[in-house]
Amino acid sequence: MHSLLIAGSGGQGILFAGKLLAQAVMNEGRNVTWFPSYGAEVRGGTANCTVVISEGMIGSPVVRYPDTVVVMNEASLGRFQERPKKGGCVILNSTMVKARPGRGDMRVVEVPAGDIAMSLGAPLSANMVITGAVARAESLCTLEGLKKALEELSPKRGRVLEANMTALEKGWECIGD
Repeated sequence: MHSLLIAGSGGQGILFAGKLLAQAVMNEGRNVTWFPSYGAEVRGGTANCTVVISEGMIGSPVVRYPDTVVVMNEASLGRFQERPKKGGCVILNSTMVKARPGRGDMRVVEVPAGDIAMSLGAPLSANMVITGAVARAESLCTLEGLKKALEELSPKRGRVLEANMTALEKGWECIGD
């Protein structure tokens, strides 16, 4: 079993990133839950979701101490940095998060998701960059599985889908073997 908490602000594509990971994992034959949470103000407010992945049955989508916490903005680091279980992982969008977790008992992975998205000319695809990086860093699914799930979930075709596919690839590539 592997659990993730993905956090940021409304408008950063946090919920879609979690839904995309859940779809990719489900397509690859594992059990998954996706549980969104967002503030009343939505865009600009808080947004987070949990994703639980398992070969067996999942008892609850609620996770107190996830294996992995993905943080897209500084406020979310402050709110969720104590949540990963001991030995867990925090994956940071280092473009927007300058602070680092205070705990020394977890792995920290820095992904300049915003910078990569900007370099692609698609600043709104930072969520796709971080999703590709998370999937590879935590061995959650294949890149092909992510791409298939993105095609299934994307209402828009053409340039938006193409930009998101490229962003997934760049996020995947930024994590070394």
